[in-house]
Amino acid sequence: MKKRKDRSPIKLRAYLTLLAIIMLLAFGGHTIAHVSGKAEYVAAAGRQSLYRLDVASSRGTIYDCRLRPLTGTTSRWAAAVAPTIESIGAIETATYGRIRDRLALALEDGKPFTLELEKPIEHQCIDCFPVPKRYSESQLCPHVIGYLDGTGRGASGVELCMDDALSLYSGQLTVYYQVDALGRAIAGAERLTENSLEYTAGGVAVTIDRDIQLLCEQASEGLGKGAVVVTEVPNCEIRALVSLPGFQQDKIDEAARDPASPLLNRAFSAYAPGSVFKLVTAAAALEEGSVLRTFDCTGSINAGGLMFHCYDGLPHGRIDLQGAISKSCNGYFISTARALGGQPVLSMAYDLGLGEGQEFGRGLFSSEGSLPDITGLQNFRALANFSFGQGDLTVTPLQMCGVINAIASGGEYRSPKLIAGTVSGDRKLTEASPVSQVSRTAMSSRTAKLLQQYLTAAAKDGTGTKAAPDNCVSGIKTGTAQTGVYEDGHELLNFWYCGFVGDSSGPRYCITVLREGAADSGSAGEVFKKIGEGLMGE
Repeated sequence: MKKRKDRSPIKLRAYLTLLAIIMLLAFGGHTIAHVSGKAEYVAAAGRQSLYRLDVASSRGTIYDCRLRPLTGTTSRWAAAVAPTIESIGAIETATYGRIRDRLALALEDGKPFTLELEKPIEHQCIDCFPVPKRYSESQLCPHVIGYLDGTGRGASGVELCMDDALSLYSGQLTVYYQVDALGRAIAGAERLTENSLEYTAGGVAVTIDRDIQLLCEQASEGLGKGAVVVTEVPNCEIRALVSLPGFQQDKIDEAARDPASPLLNRAFSAYAPGSVFKLVTAAAALEEGSVLRTFDCTGSINAGGLMFHCYDGLPHGRIDLQGAISKSCNGYFISTARALGGQPVLSMAYDLGLGEGQEFGRGLFSSEGSLPDITGLQNFRALANFSFGQGDLTVTPLQMCGVINAIASGGEYRSPKLIAGTVSGDRKLTEASPVSQVSRTAMSSRTAKLLQQYLTAAAKDGTGTKAAPDNCVSGIKTGTAQTGVYEDGHELLNFWYCGFVGDSSGPRYCITVLREGAADSGSAGEVFKKIGEGLMGE
């Protein structure tokens, strides 16, 4: 009897200790259940029976030059679902049974899941959220914006070159569920939602103007393969850039298999320029004072034992430099190059940005193209080809816009600009200095003014007539370059329309249109005209 009496205090202390532990556990559970929206609830996810469901994520927005979004312009409905017989049934009805197998597996698994819906569903176990889509089905300037890789990082375009800035403004939508020991959501239990997608308002701005980009994309729909570039005078900001054919950023695998190579940015790729290069030869002649006052064109000319013909094969008669640009006379420019020699023309080409690439950031750059070396130009045949844009010479549509911009802005060459700067969360722009920025005097203002005058004459009465807009002043140079590629017995050619549009105060925009590898110019001239009229009809 004495031994039993001694154990009573021991049992009492054990009962009290157990009761204290139970009360502490109850208090801890009560605390967890009431910290919805607080950091303790999220931190507890790794320690307690909580399940984290990532519903959506995004990154910084890409804006145009007026801080209007180019990405995230449309939204979708994302649903976070706690699977029950009732919630699965509601989804099956809303989706017309199209994902029945997936829903059956989700119900069997019992873990919360997410899916995209066409419209929201009202159910106590289904939370629906409108979340931005990174790219829309009619996404503007995909070659400029680029696309993401499988991890959500930039893989091309601005997405790649400004990846760090865009990642800095990442946001996420997450739902936390209380689950049982098997990870199944507890029906009716409180859920916590964390949404930081508003942070994606920060990002990057480019020089593209959304309205001008849309105008150019609509105008160039029938161009086939090619490119369109629009820059604004005098600073050479790229206001629109179109590469055709285009692609959808959510179908990269499909685009990569397309033999038309839609992922190639043709505005940044190099092609033989043909007669649009005559502007470079003309600028060199004017600067050197070696302009032929008159030239008697018979339709062909012998250069180093090889006959070179004008494009239409017809004699132009007696012409001066203005007439040679207006009628695109090969013989005039071959004779001019013979008088000048290769070095002045080659130097002018370099001064106008040809032969050098343009870097906009990591992984985003245009081709440098190719210029012949001075030794090769000692061969008169090579010099003759060079004088009117053939031979060992290639340029990009972007570079040609730079050439026109220098002429349109009084002779000052400025490298094209694409990245405007970074944008804060409250949409304030901080301008950024270009990675590579060049500004130099390529020609005198007198030379530039004369070339503007000659281009205006070519638009009015020369080869550029059909491309001349009706509502403004324009200057246009055309070009047709051989490719050496034949299809059905016909050589495929590259057709160029390069020029400017403006008003009585002077040029305002430069436009380059390239139709690549075609048997005829097709709608290239009409594309230039529509864009010019749209720009000046603002």
